[in-house]
Amino acid sequence: MEEANINNQKPVVSVITACLNSDQYIEDTIESVIKQTYPNIEYVIIDGGSTDNTLNIIKKYDNQIANWISEPDNGVYDAMNKGIVHSTGEIIYFLNAGDYLYDNEIIEKIVNEFLDESVLAVYGNVEVINYEKNKKSIRGCKVTYNNLLYRRVCHQALFVRRSLFDEMGLFSTSFKLSSDHEFIIKCIKKYSDNFLYLDKIIAKYRDDGMSCKMMEKTKIEDLKIISSNYNIFKFLLGSAVCGYVILKYKIPQVLNQ
Repeated sequence: MEEANINNQKPVVSVITACLNSDQYIEDTIESVIKQTYPNIEYVIIDGGSTDNTLNIIKKYDNQIANWISEPDNGVYDAMNKGIVHSTGEIIYFLNAGDYLYDNEIIEKIVNEFLDESVLAVYGNVEVINYEKNKKSIRGCKVTYNNLLYRRVCHQALFVRRSLFDEMGLFSTSFKLSSDHEFIIKCIKKYSDNFLYLDKIIAKYRDDGMSCKMMEKTKIEDLKIISSNYNIFKFLLGSAVCGYVILKYKIPQVLNQ
């Protein structure tokens, strides 16, 4: 396939999309990337071996995608890791199938912040859409190492320099739902002053993702991550928060049965 047109005057942003049997959503995701005004985007799609119409849709945009592969993987973080390995950009961003960039200029706005070489990551907010309930909400705020005990940075709102993956390693595939959270905690623990928060909406994402559907398992993974990255007192605080969130999701489910 043709290589993307790269303008060597500006940093390359690798946008990585992981997908599997996503023919309902993948085209909107692709179009939100290729319509960006920023000229130096390397778009990489990692498909887990789709059996629906996903591959035909990807092939439709072949000349606007720098690289795509389709093969079985071991989950979304394995796919995201493949995306890192098969990309070359200085800045990396993950936009999975069903996620959409908020507007056509957002990558250009974000890249301007990376002109400051001390900035290792830029993050902002996401618009969460629940189509079943016809509801929208905005999530995101400035985070610190300590408040990551009970807050998260959505990966759809985060752009990072490749150097962070070179130093910290790829996503752990031992976690199925919270490996991006672990990566962010490790990075902010060491480089809190180098993470820049922008009070802007970066992307939209659907409320029916795996972490939303499997909140209990997500929080159990979070507990393992907290135990490895915080002292006992903070672990106890994090445990209390995880327990509260599990109850918050479970009680309405029980009442509605």
